[in-house]
Amino acid sequence: MPNISVQRRVTDKFKLDDELLKISRICLAVFFVFIGFGVLAPTTELGLYDPQIIRIIHSLIMVCLFISTYFSKWVKDHLELVLNTVFYSMTIHSFILLYWNDLYIGYLIGMVLVITCIGISFVQKRWLITYLFFVIIASIVVGLSANEPQVDLSLFFPTIITPALVSYLTLNIRLSAVEKLKESEIQLKEFYSRTSEDLLIAQNTQKSLVTIQVPDSIDFKMSTYYRSYDKVGGDVLSVEVRPDKRLNIFFADVSGHGIASAMVSAMASLAFKIVSRSNMQPAESLLIMHELLKPLVLNHHISACFAIMDTKDNRIEYSYAGHPQILLIRNKHVIEMEGRGSLILSPLEPSLRDYHLDIEPGDKFLFYSDGLVELFNESGEFYGEDKFFESILANLSKKGKALLEAVVGDSIVFAEGHIEDDMTMLLIEMKNPD
Repeated sequence: MPNISVQRRVTDKFKLDDELLKISRICLAVFFVFIGFGVLAPTTELGLYDPQIIRIIHSLIMVCLFISTYFSKWVKDHLELVLNTVFYSMTIHSFILLYWNDLYIGYLIGMVLVITCIGISFVQKRWLITYLFFVIIASIVVGLSANEPQVDLSLFFPTIITPALVSYLTLNIRLSAVEKLKESEIQLKEFYSRTSEDLLIAQNTQKSLVTIQVPDSIDFKMSTYYRSYDKVGGDVLSVEVRPDKRLNIFFADVSGHGIASAMVSAMASLAFKIVSRSNMQPAESLLIMHELLKPLVLNHHISACFAIMDTKDNRIEYSYAGHPQILLIRNKHVIEMEGRGSLILSPLEPSLRDYHLDIEPGDKFLFYSDGLVELFNESGEFYGEDKFFESILANLSKKGKALLEAVVGDSIVFAEGHIEDDMTMLLIEMKNPD
């Protein structure tokens, strides 16, 4: 995993983000408040040597730095340097005051406050180790140099060293958490990249299942439309020329969405190609497909329509498996072609039968998926078949792809863009004799 090893080398480097900026502002605010109280402290009455002008200057610097984190790009870009300068200056100032005032308890508390803040503010372990080494050495020197220590040295040294160790452990925990987070981000990006590639392949496969190459015919024109709910969907549309030269049409909708449904769609399409090699009737073909797919598909069912177009005898034979009825558009009327049947791949054995219709010149046959009618608008109003049929009649002046796109447009406008399923259509337009 070369990417992760590289990331481990860089997690110890400074990187400004919103969290670190927030922490830095908190530390600067804490230092300002602490120094500000010190400005008001009665140092003279307590017999302490602590020039007020130094504390005032130090306090003003903290305010300016705090404000500049909101407005100064330079301060943000060099925040690590700013924080290191603040910590070292606060530490040196505190040690000087401890030395001048013989380890006065107030300055010892200030020193502990500074050391405690570094554990959440430092982002580089090497800087922290250097700083803590400086703090421990300085505390030993100051402690041993105090003339009349007001705090026993056996208490002074642990008071300095303990927060130093806690700060070190705190930074280790932070860096470990950051490292794990970065590794997780890398793994997530790699997973997303692989998934995106797989989805693209699945999407292209899905298009091949619903964007058919229509056989040339002097008797009719075929047009298709497909729009998936997600990147991939569960609709199948396929056309095959039979050995007896008639045309098999398979229009299906696999339950669910996503890659799993797309996989079942692909298997259904392959099963259709297999049964199309035999001159079987529609219901028998659907039953054979059911038997082929049932051992392989456990958690999906399929609604389907299987039709045979016979332009020689001007006849269409078909069978339904729980699918919306084929629409016959004749003499400016939309007619649902009779028939019904149960789903395939459901727990129950499918009940199927064959139907037929004589074709007349100028007839149009529209196969559609339920995603075009099972729509709701923001008011909760249902689109339904009546409005769908009205849209077809209103757009009959259009032909082919233009008619399909107009019908889809009406559905989407009604639903205000909220699509909840795949939208697939096949239009067969029989030609009028010259």
